[in-house]
Amino acid sequence: MDYHHAALAREAELGQVRLATEHALRTDPRYQPYLAGYTPASVEAFIQHYARHKVRCLEQGPNMVKFRLHQVIEYQEEAYERLFDVQRKKLFDLQVRWRAGEIPLPGVQTYQQFAAWQRKGIHRCPFLPPITRVEYELYRDWLASDACQEFANHQDYYRNDSEWQDYDAMRDEWVRAQAPPAPPADEDKWKEYLDYPAWFAYYDARTGAPAGYPFATHSNRRGELQDHYMNLAREEEWARNPPAPYVPAPRPDVMGFPHEPDAFADAPDRYLTEDDWHFAEFARRFDPDPETLLAYRRAMLCVFNDNYNNVLSNTNRNLELLADARGPWPVPAHPDWRQGIYAAAAQLHRELLLAALPAVFEDYEFRLQAGLQPAPPDEYRAYHDDEPAEDPAKECRIMPYLKKSILRGRELAGEPRNFKY
Repeated sequence: MDYHHAALAREAELGQVRLATEHALRTDPRYQPYLAGYTPASVEAFIQHYARHKVRCLEQGPNMVKFRLHQVIEYQEEAYERLFDVQRKKLFDLQVRWRAGEIPLPGVQTYQQFAAWQRKGIHRCPFLPPITRVEYELYRDWLASDACQEFANHQDYYRNDSEWQDYDAMRDEWVRAQAPPAPPADEDKWKEYLDYPAWFAYYDARTGAPAGYPFATHSNRRGELQDHYMNLAREEEWARNPPAPYVPAPRPDVMGFPHEPDAFADAPDRYLTEDDWHFAEFARRFDPDPETLLAYRRAMLCVFNDNYNNVLSNTNRNLELLADARGPWPVPAHPDWRQGIYAAAAQLHRELLLAALPAVFEDYEFRLQAGLQPAPPDEYRAYHDDEPAEDPAKECRIMPYLKKSILRGRELAGEPRNFKY
């Protein structure tokens, strides 16, 4: 409600500015010599135009100044965010050792808390040592290397926050890669698989990690025990309150959930899902003019198809990125013009981040030397929430439902109700 009152008050204030400006331009003697040499109709049009444009500048100008500032420091913001990939790797290594039972960590009682620290407190995690200059230089070398392909806008090179610490999905992918090829089992259909991040592998190779690290060298003892206790508690709950048995539907769904390809190679001008075939079949059987309707449908698919538009959307963003080049920028030849645009944008993106990284790390070092906490990535941005940040330790503590489930599972296993396992 306060926001709407403020918006209405600001609108009224700007309306008064417009009227006052028009009145002054018509009546103030200071302006008359300037306007005297023009036709009365054009002078009146100019007065109204100037007043409207002045109000628009006053209304939108402050945000546009912030936007221009954001454009100027955009790559510093991203470089700062990426700098914490060093901490993401160190957090994952601690998770590996914690799961193997090698180390305790203050306040960490479940493996889910590593994902919480990743999302909400990677910049101020109390059990992570600060980024050293050696680590910074290693990360800079990684960004400059051919091993790093995570630049520009490409759907194959995206990793969200939750995936950096998804140990189980990475381990499942590693196990799958070790096994001989075989048809997928039913339970495999519900598993999630993630590649071990290329940055993690680069770090391991240059810091002397043993062959096969981490999944061949460290057990998942603690993670498996946690799952065991949670399963015991879940089975007890199901015994008390059995879930309704699954009864398959007697008839198939007329519409399913499409699984569309999401890569340049799989993005034709149109891509028909199973649902589109149902639409066509139904139209041919029942619509009075099916061929006209289906012709319109084909035209719409060419323009609005989600998969194709995803590729085009990334290509358009890459073109916008290329506009940041300060002068001509080479676009490599490629049979698929979109891939050529991507390659050019990726190389520019790499160079802009490498140029921004030194100042970002110097700022990080200065804060540490001055006894200040590193700024959260959000506060480093031109646009950020002015609300005070939550305490990461509070945000990342054990979830009550997990605590209840694990302790009950321990009890059912005849073990003490604690987290010492």
